[in-house]
Amino acid sequence: MRLVPGTLVVLEGLDRSGKSTQSAALARLTWADPAPLFMHLPSGRSRFTEGVYRLTEQAPISSPLARQLMHLACHAENIDAVSEARACGGVVLDRWWWSTVAYGWYGARLAEQGLDKDSFFGMIDLVWSRQPADVVFLFTTPHETDALNREPVRAGYRRLAAEHSTTTVEVPSADPAATTDFLLAALRERGLLTPL
Repeated sequence: MRLVPGTLVVLEGLDRSGKSTQSAALARLTWADPAPLFMHLPSGRSRFTEGVYRLTEQAPISSPLARQLMHLACHAENIDAVSEARACGGVVLDRWWWSTVAYGWYGARLAEQGLDKDSFFGMIDLVWSRQPADVVFLFTTPHETDALNREPVRAGYRRLAAEHSTTTVEVPSADPAATTDFLLAALRERGLLTPL
């Protein structure tokens, strides 16, 4: 099968809800050349972004804004790779700018810390405005407990889904194989996946 060139598929949602499992499952499928690029953000495809991601996951960071700016820097570092791969064989992203908003703006309540909304969202737009998603698969059911999955984060994802309702597909809770089938069926229905 082939992902239609120019396609950007996003797997978004709560931590430990199956996004990386599904990205790996999709990557294992047989794809026609050029195959889609499968990328996790913020770890991306460079030593720099892999290092920054490890740092944000392992080192104590007292500033929620600093954490989100580091993630956004990784997005900026990888945006050319996303653009190039998208034009050839399409892209499947495990996390997108929605995580920055859900966990940063809503979850960490950055507005209450004095951050201007236009400035924050302006930085996100600077990176992502030319790479809109064709579909965002939203995973909202964690399979394990994660302390970061607090109600403000959930509310942030609900708000983003409502604002982008035409491109958002909520992923029902199911076993991994059934979830993969669901994703493939949704891609076909949207004309983003074609058989050879």
